[in-house]
Amino acid sequence: ETVSRVFAPLSQGVALPLLFPLTSEDKFTIIQSMNIKSPAQLKDAGLKLLIADDEPVILEQLAKLGEVLGFEVHTGADGEEAWEVFKTVWPDIAILDIYMPRMNGLMLLNKIKEANDNCITILITGYTHYKQLVHKNYIKPDGFITKPFSLETMVREIVKLATEYKLLVT
Repeated sequence: ETVSRVFAPLSQGVALPLLFPLTSEDKFTIIQSMNIKSPAQLKDAGLKLLIADDEPVILEQLAKLGEVLGFEVHTGADGEEAWEVFKTVWPDIAILDIYMPRMNGLMLLNKIKEANDNCITILITGYTHYKQLVHKNYIKPDGFITKPFSLETMVREIVKLATEYKLLVT
């Protein structure tokens, strides 16, 4: 059976296959291309990742990236759906878009941190006035990335925070 693939370029000219199945060689190429110290240890950690974004393409790309990195991946297409998923799976890391229907990312961030302050949170947004929004919020995210972002940037942030919060030892 032939699997067609769509490729998203990474910063060093390597393409990430966005349609599965990924071969071991594909995964190795992706990880090696990012020059990140020991990201394969994420797979051994058995970590859960929640992704909340109302843009289907971003949700799909981040979910596939999480799978490549070895996470048990869970998604929510809006804030309410993501909150329900959170309460069921208790993820280790949550990537949250700020602007989503039914519950925005800042409200979701507050609920997550109140329920489990140990959950690492990364906010993402395409809006430039994010610092003002986050500054007004009484709970701060652990990481922040502006759209558009490279997959390499996201991996570096995940690995950095997972290491910093001792979910991953490099």
